Amino acid sequence: MISIGIIEDNHFQLNNYREFLEDFQECKVVFACRSMEEFRTLPHRAPDVNAILLDISLPGESGINGMEDIRRIYPDAKIIVLSGHDGKEYVIESIMKGASGYIIKTSRLMEIYHSIVDTINQGGTLSPRAAHLLIDHVSKDPLENVKDKLTRREYELLQLLKEGYTYKEMAEKLYVTVFTVNQHLKKVYQKLNVASKSELISKIWSNSLH
Repeated sequence: MISIGIIEDNHFQLNNYREFLEDFQECKVVFACRSMEEFRTLPHRAPDVNAILLDISLPGESGINGMEDIRRIYPDAKIIVLSGHDGKEYVIESIMKGASGYIIKTSRLMEIYHSIVDTINQGGTLSPRAAHLLIDHVSKDPLENVKDKLTRREYELLQLLKEGYTYKEMAEKLYVTVFTVNQHLKKVYQKLNVASKSELISKIWSNSLH
């Protein structure tokens, strides 16, 4: 079962997301609210929330500023920003504040569902636009500092991960299985002292790998 929370100020979109996601047997929307202020009034009795869809342009406190509280209340939940903004500053700040994913509201509902699944199974997801903005933000290759620690294949996988590819897409591009990709990345996590894909992505874009 995938437990999902939604914070979205547009009433129509909020209901649309909730109704669509609950059509999937494995999905359960455990809360849906329209502001950070409303979020804080909830009883928060579902510690097993897996993913939270978060609009960052909310009335009152912004979603970006509210991420710290969300992560404190649901430390194991993946925060997926679902925004109408695709400006570089929004994408970068969201990732730096701890978002595991960033997708644009113009995405089809099925793409949003797949983004939730990818984030839970693989640690993160980025829309192609968000991935390119992050790449453009980095003046030099953030993987250069750790290149000597990695095998050629591990380095190739991290380059693809940096560009926003999913495990499945990486496997297809390199003509290997998803299992093989996963095994390589587990070794990378150990070498770079990270615990998850989301932590790795965060360190890539903050240029703090060593």
